[in-house]
Amino acid sequence: MKYVLLLALSWATSVVATGPLPVTRSGLAGVAGFTFYNPYCGHGCFRSFSPYKLQCSSTISAGGLTTADAIAHELARCRASDFPYLSSIAWCIHTFCPEKVRASTIEKFWETQITGDAKVLPKWSYGETLANITNPPTVVASGEDLVLNMTMVTTYTTWKLTQDTLIYFFRESARESYYGLAILLTAFGLPLVLTWFGYLPFMTGLTDRIKPWLYQSIIGTYHDRPLPFLIGNVPTLGQSGYIAVIVILNIVFLTIGYETLWPNEEMQWYKNHYQELMAYWMWRTGALAFCQLPVLFLFSSRNNILLWLTNWSHSTYMLLHRWIARLFLIQTLLHSILSLVLYQDDGYYSSTVDTPLWYWGCVGTIAAVIIILTSFLVIRQRAYELFLVTHIVMAVVCLVGCWYHVWADDEGDFGYETFLYATFAVWGFDRLARVGRILKTGVKRAVVTDVSDTIARIDVPGPRWSSPGQCVYVYFPTLHPFRPWENHPFSIIPTAALTGRPSNDGAVPTTLGDLEKNRPITVTPRPSTQHGANKNSGLTLFVRKKVGMTRFLKPRNELVTLLESPYPCNPTKEVLQSDRLLLIGGGIGITGLLAFVHCHPTVKLYHSVKADDVCLVEALASLLDQIRDKEIVVGQRLDISGLLQDQADLGYSKIGVVVCGPPGMCDDVRAVVARLGREKSGRCSFELEVDTFGW
Repeated sequence: MKYVLLLALSWATSVVATGPLPVTRSGLAGVAGFTFYNPYCGHGCFRSFSPYKLQCSSTISAGGLTTADAIAHELARCRASDFPYLSSIAWCIHTFCPEKVRASTIEKFWETQITGDAKVLPKWSYGETLANITNPPTVVASGEDLVLNMTMVTTYTTWKLTQDTLIYFFRESARESYYGLAILLTAFGLPLVLTWFGYLPFMTGLTDRIKPWLYQSIIGTYHDRPLPFLIGNVPTLGQSGYIAVIVILNIVFLTIGYETLWPNEEMQWYKNHYQELMAYWMWRTGALAFCQLPVLFLFSSRNNILLWLTNWSHSTYMLLHRWIARLFLIQTLLHSILSLVLYQDDGYYSSTVDTPLWYWGCVGTIAAVIIILTSFLVIRQRAYELFLVTHIVMAVVCLVGCWYHVWADDEGDFGYETFLYATFAVWGFDRLARVGRILKTGVKRAVVTDVSDTIARIDVPGPRWSSPGQCVYVYFPTLHPFRPWENHPFSIIPTAALTGRPSNDGAVPTTLGDLEKNRPITVTPRPSTQHGANKNSGLTLFVRKKVGMTRFLKPRNELVTLLESPYPCNPTKEVLQSDRLLLIGGGIGITGLLAFVHCHPTVKLYHSVKADDVCLVEALASLLDQIRDKEIVVGQRLDISGLLQDQADLGYSKIGVVVCGPPGMCDDVRAVVARLGREKSGRCSFELEVDTFGW
């Protein structure tokens, strides 16, 4: 928070004015030639005279930032025609600026910044002002109550300390930019690099050996299952590697690269080495928090471009979103704590606590804390709607607080708003794209029927989406008129697939009595009664009625439905290129697997279902009938280890596994695939995709 520079004037008014001047461009400090103080010698001269009163104005500029209000604008107009003020700075530039500084650079600085308002031009150019000085000045400007009523000079020591202060400050600002960009580009680019690197011809064998290690969880078999007491979800070893890289970069860039004027030379904005270093650290934490905002919002977005450019799943990006959010909060809290400590140490806390800089910073920090506190897994699972509304509202409040915090500090002169622009672009694009997807599909009228007391079937006529690994976000605005924005993701089944085809030869017929036996059996379900909507193209969803929006689902013929789709949830290229494809589902999770049935020549389906949910098998009978190789168990869990071991022993070189079901089943499959992949390394490799959706 560089506004502290403005406050240091009370003890150094005779030597320096603080803060930025309006600049003619914006960007990140030090990037693409963007600098605040060009030339340094000119800015050193300007700040050596800015603290003094002028004949036409008693206003003392706090660093030359004069565009904020009417009083500041009047000061700029006063400066533009005050010859003692202009001539004193011109003589200083003439005396102390080296010959290598081009005259055009000085004239540009003079025209755009000497008055403190780029829109208010000085009456005379630098050359004209210098030419109008008839006699070399000799009076040295000093004293708090001095009025510039003649051309005066400043001492070399004052000018040198002022210039060096600006040099060190800009050096720190430039490092903030470079370190922030390094974190941002790494966070965004690492998924791209790792994905594309894996496509290189010589990497195939290596990646097949590495993947079993990357699949496993870092704590037991917990991943899709939350830790006890709903503490949270554990990342896999592969995800942990990414998280470790970002954490290490945050720590390293927070601790390296500090250069201070103290104790070798006086830093005019701060009284000692402790305060100067504390200020640099405070600014660094703020910059490192801001730089992570674009990726933080990108990873949580449905229209995340990385979903199309990498082979990482949406659930992976959501997990990484939560970890980056924690890093953002840590940097934000450090920034706030360091600001409080510094302001109290230099004695300016009481005079700044009610300024926009301070209270907007508090707004952003408090909003970030609320976001994290309301995002614990126990809240997401038990009060999802509350979590979602709080999440969105507080995210907006946090961004508004961040924006006005930096704007109150420097009106955009230091480039921090660049990261905010990128964040606004990411979030705005995602929201507009969502609306566009809904408008493209239009308003639909869905048919809802009950498959059981806990499962509903929804047929939506019209759309033709059948690619595996995709999901649709569904809105039912009339189900809960006071919360029409609520939506949930569902797996897609083309309605036409449920119209029924001839059964494959060799299928074993099974009666309802067989299904109700609580033992594993291999079945071919009998065809169910054809649903009226099956005659039309469209989508069919099977929904388990739980808390939230889905609990209001009841049989009806024309339920207003909005579809936001299709979205990629899991990459499918690698599993579809395997020699054998295993589809493992539990309960209603089978709906996430059926789109794969006709996409691979050697598919085997494993499905376990509770006895109470046998009706789901009957509802899917016509589609399940088309699968020659399948095993459905009722009232008992699948033997995950045994079935995967049996498939691995058949001699396939590469086996693709797609699992969709309860978290415990998904974690069991992950653990067994990781173990078998290591045991059979070089003989049989596994490609795993877990179709789950985590908030």
